[in-house]
Amino acid sequence: MRKSFQNLLLVIAIQVVAFFFTPLSAQKLKTADVPADVTQTLEFQYPYVKVVGWAKDGNNYVASVKDEGTNGKVVISEEGQWLYTHFFIPRNELPPTVTEYVKTNYPDFVVSVSCLQEKEDEKAQYYLEVKPDAVGAKPSVLLFSTIGRNELLSRTDPEDFQDPLAEAEKPAARTPSPKPEKEVVEKEPKPEKPKKEKPVEVVSDEFGNEAIAASEVPEIVVKSLTKKVLHPEELNWFLTDSGYVAKCIYSGKKTAVYIKPDGFWNKTLTVLPEEAVTGPMLKHLNDFYKGFKFKMAIREQRADKQDKTLVDFYEKANFKAKQVTTVIFDKSGKLLRTIHPEDQMDENNPQSLTEDAALDLYSVRVNETAGNDDNKSIPEPVKAAFKLKYPRATNVEWKEDDDMNYQAIFFSAKGKEVCVFNSYGEIVETMLMGKLENLSSTIQDYIKKNYKNYKATEFYTVRKVAERLNCYKVFITNKKTKEEDVLWFTTAGRPLE
Repeated sequence: MRKSFQNLLLVIAIQVVAFFFTPLSAQKLKTADVPADVTQTLEFQYPYVKVVGWAKDGNNYVASVKDEGTNGKVVISEEGQWLYTHFFIPRNELPPTVTEYVKTNYPDFVVSVSCLQEKEDEKAQYYLEVKPDAVGAKPSVLLFSTIGRNELLSRTDPEDFQDPLAEAEKPAARTPSPKPEKEVVEKEPKPEKPKKEKPVEVVSDEFGNEAIAASEVPEIVVKSLTKKVLHPEELNWFLTDSGYVAKCIYSGKKTAVYIKPDGFWNKTLTVLPEEAVTGPMLKHLNDFYKGFKFKMAIREQRADKQDKTLVDFYEKANFKAKQVTTVIFDKSGKLLRTIHPEDQMDENNPQSLTEDAALDLYSVRVNETAGNDDNKSIPEPVKAAFKLKYPRATNVEWKEDDDMNYQAIFFSAKGKEVCVFNSYGEIVETMLMGKLENLSSTIQDYIKKNYKNYKATEFYTVRKVAERLNCYKVFITNKKTKEEDVLWFTTAGRPLE
């Protein structure tokens, strides 16, 4: 009897999850009935998810998916445009700030849907539907930020919503007549002992500029700061060649606001926590630098709207040596530049920078490598040829190899790909990363026999265009020294001369 009851609970739980991710009006479809544009969009947007099923809701197609054990739904228009994605989140895994808001503002309501929502060009958000515990009740939709303090972004209540916090009108309380006050005889205050003045702490920035008194800051500059930062904490002002800099703590984060003498706001730099690195930025890091360790991130909000985010992290192979890699993204999460450890200047090494120093040296670090921007140094014929060959590729990382060729590294529905061009825009070779478990036993046996203490870490199927040759490129790493080497094999698994 008990086992039957447990089975019944399991069935109910599965039905509840299915309810979350399948609209009531949706019509179930076979994969063969889904347009190619829609399936290609799903493969491009989420190449690694497992598709459980398809449905059509109005003019949109809904794919039920699983990603590392998490259920979700991806909504795509009939034209093949990705609209949004919801990944189910158990209520007990929501941030405390979110659950506390629901408890306070919706007492006795239930959370009927809790998801992580992803949209194009938007940061991920917590999506909640809360409603009274009654059949047919309409839900309120809440959106919360996934970064910082998880602030409420929007709240949409149904038309017939009755606010549970609204108090019923109460009759005015009767005010008792005041009692006559006793005459108070004031005593003369005792003279205060003179306080010992503490020595004034001199605050300086990374360039040696000392903080100035607030009275020395023009009123128009102070007003400009007030529009950008409400209630700054630990505020210090600095005067630089380009204008005034207000360094403070805002919303718990180190912040620097740059304002010109005429009150024109120039930019704001903010130190971000790891959870603020989301969406396309996090996808790029996970795709290209598996096992990376986050160090620091800085967001730059600019008056010209050319916002950027700089992320410092340790690649897995460089963690022990504490060598920092830096990537810079635009406001949509598109990669702008990669700064490798060997390109970092010693005096500006992000490994040794405090958060304050990182804010001061942000512009220096970004500009010192601008001339070496890989993307800018790529010849136009190469970029045009790549765009023609891979029109939908995004977050492309460019590298120049030892043969003066140009490597475009990106992810597609097939996985990690590398396309190598010569300076005329002609394709030299293409590479597609394979799964290590699919590496042939012949090659694995060769490595064990001839390269003891080494293990295969990556391998690619390579197509050399000029030679019309297909082969394998295998990266091997010494288990003790972490030294890396490259081996080439024929498709039959024999070493390539």
